[in-house]
Amino acid sequence: MKKRILISQIATLALLIAARPESWKLFWAGLAIIVLGQAVRLAASAAIVKSRTLTTTGPYSAVRNPLYLGTMLMTAGLVTMLSAPSRPLLTAGVWAFAVAAFGWIYYVTIKAEEVFLLETYGKDFKAYMESVPAILPGLRGLAGFFDITAYSREVFIKNKEWRGMSAALALAALVAARIKYGF
Repeated sequence: MKKRILISQIATLALLIAARPESWKLFWAGLAIIVLGQAVRLAASAAIVKSRTLTTTGPYSAVRNPLYLGTMLMTAGLVTMLSAPSRPLLTAGVWAFAVAAFGWIYYVTIKAEEVFLLETYGKDFKAYMESVPAILPGLRGLAGFFDITAYSREVFIKNKEWRGMSAALALAALVAARIKYGF
């Protein structure tokens, strides 16, 4: 999906506008989930060589879409931060919107990428699809996360993951300010 980032930003803005965060406990729990998601994204962005090879090492040995897994964890962390125990219906609506919007965005994106990868890598990608789950990591592949030979500093720098990390920090700061000042 070519407009995935723009649509994700609009959905995130809608979540920020609709939600009424109020809980520091949920803020810290959400921040921990965001940090986990960002760690997954950092690992994936240091392993993937985009448009040059079929990456199947590092986090890609556990899950075919670790960048999207990381993003989904970060989204769950943000929505946890935005949850309001005193407003259960609003919180349920925020969660439902996040699941529907981001579920749709990444379902469409993953399906389109699979078509491209099948056309590009053929039976190699087909075998990879059959042996590695799309989103939820397989236990036997988790060791790949710890294979340091799968990672490259140069690849990490080229993939510019710092932009996502900066955005996550800005969102966390905004939610913290909303909790502190009640807006």
